Amino acid sequence: MSNEITFEDFSNGDVDRSGELPEWVGTGVFDELMKAVNGNIAVQFEAGRLTGPDYANVYLGSLQSAMSESMKYVLNKKSLEKTLEVQDIKIAMDEVQLAENAEKWSLQKQVLDNQLEMSNIDVAYKEKNVVKDMEIKDKQIESANADIAFNESKKIIMENTRKDNVRSKAAEQFAEFMKYISAANVVPGATDFQNMRDLVTAMNDGMADPDAKATLTSSDVDYVKP
Repeated sequence: MSNEITFEDFSNGDVDRSGELPEWVGTGVFDELMKAVNGNIAVQFEAGRLTGPDYANVYLGSLQSAMSESMKYVLNKKSLEKTLEVQDIKIAMDEVQLAENAEKWSLQKQVLDNQLEMSNIDVAYKEKNVVKDMEIKDKQIESANADIAFNESKKIIMENTRKDNVRSKAAEQFAEFMKYISAANVVPGATDFQNMRDLVTAMNDGMADPDAKATLTSSDVDYVKP
């Protein structure tokens, strides 16, 4: 396909004098368009719709329009042909690329199939070991949970033992406290009442420190004699 624009595409006509009247004959775009224009003008003239001066003006205008539109058609036609040629080349290149890709994809699929087969063999080989590992891990988890439960129980027992010791010691200190107060024949002061309340709390919930609360105030100000 040639993209070169030649004048023959526009007009290759010439005057034919073989008939009674000379006639312009050609196969270019302008030639073919002027045949239609001349025929239509002749019809309008013979029908009396065009007079002499009108005929000349219409013919001149039609001639100019035919030349302009014919050139546009030729240029657009060649541009379209070039575009189609480029598209044909691109399609051909795409077909080649597609063929290459198809071959490449076929090879890749074969590689993937081989890898999948090897993977299946490997999975089948390792399956028993995986099951054993899972069983071992389950036992390790059970053992760890048992250790946690044992430690929690041990912690609770130790905490309860500590509280029991605190309660026992607080009770002893409270008894000594009351014994001392009775022997001294005094009424406890504000500070001593607070210490007594703390010792009672220690006897109830084992949270207070009985050693810090079991000392009577030695100042006479904190005591009221009966």
